[in-house]
Amino acid sequence: MLYLAAWIELGVILGLIAPASGRVTRPEAVAIMIPLAILLGVACLVPFYICGSVPLRAAAWKGLVQNHLLATVIVASAVTFGGRLLASVLDSSWPGVAALFGKAVPVITIFVALTYLLSTALHYAFFEIESARRAELLAREAQLKALKAQINPHFLFNSLNSISALTSLDSARARDMCVGLADFLRASLRLGERDTVPFGEEMALTDMYLGVEQARFGDRLRVARDIDPECHGCEIPALLIQPLVENAVKHGIAMMADGGEIGITGQRDHDRLLFRVSNPYDPEAPVQARNGIGLRNVRARLEARYGAAGKMQIHATENSYEVTLTLPAQTS
Repeated sequence: MLYLAAWIELGVILGLIAPASGRVTRPEAVAIMIPLAILLGVACLVPFYICGSVPLRAAAWKGLVQNHLLATVIVASAVTFGGRLLASVLDSSWPGVAALFGKAVPVITIFVALTYLLSTALHYAFFEIESARRAELLAREAQLKALKAQINPHFLFNSLNSISALTSLDSARARDMCVGLADFLRASLRLGERDTVPFGEEMALTDMYLGVEQARFGDRLRVARDIDPECHGCEIPALLIQPLVENAVKHGIAMMADGGEIGITGQRDHDRLLFRVSNPYDPEAPVQARNGIGLRNVRARLEARYGAAGKMQIHATENSYEVTLTLPAQTS
């Protein structure tokens, strides 16, 4: 309806301009131009199907030009013929209209042909924009899948190294860690099949991870949570939080003889979700790369999914390390 309304408006404008020649009255011009504009609007839908079946990059230029020139001639002839029929019908009410229309046929034919060619160009531009958008979406989905595929192997390698170290020191704890690791991997694979998950499910998975690490560190690992209940219904990318907590364990708790406390906070601020993970670290411990694969992965996934709306900020002091995520608060 909007499309037809735009063409009717064009017909009214042309009908108001035509009487400037002094040969036709305004009612006569409007009575001819509105139906003619509607007919031209219908004809300009034809390029949608032609451009879709003959893509710009998949066809030879010679054949492409020939097809569209032939379609232009057919459409211009059909619209002009329709205008002649309309003028002949109106000639009984307004004598002389048919003769005046006959004199304007060359101008009208050229106008219809140029309008049709413009419509064809716009349709090709539309298809190119859609193709570029689809390609961008596919590339972004492939990037997200590749980034998400890195998470489990990264965690698995670290956990297997920990289990290997525990087997000679405490076989019971190593066995508990194996069981917890199996449960965590099963749950992470289930969530990893989905693009987004509720915040509550992601936190449940993170708790399973902390259970695995608890078997390894015992009382050295302590966790303080402060999660706003409004966060639990928000949808976030799957496997987004666990790498942050793993980073806090690996670069903080694991490097301190007495362990420490990991702070996990989450709050919803109107249309934003803020999530923060903080941990202490020993400044005298061996220096490790703090922005490892886990944090790089999280940052890249935020940028790929949310663009500028998703941010990861890192704040490090003399003996503490804090990572803050800011992303849109979206609900399913």
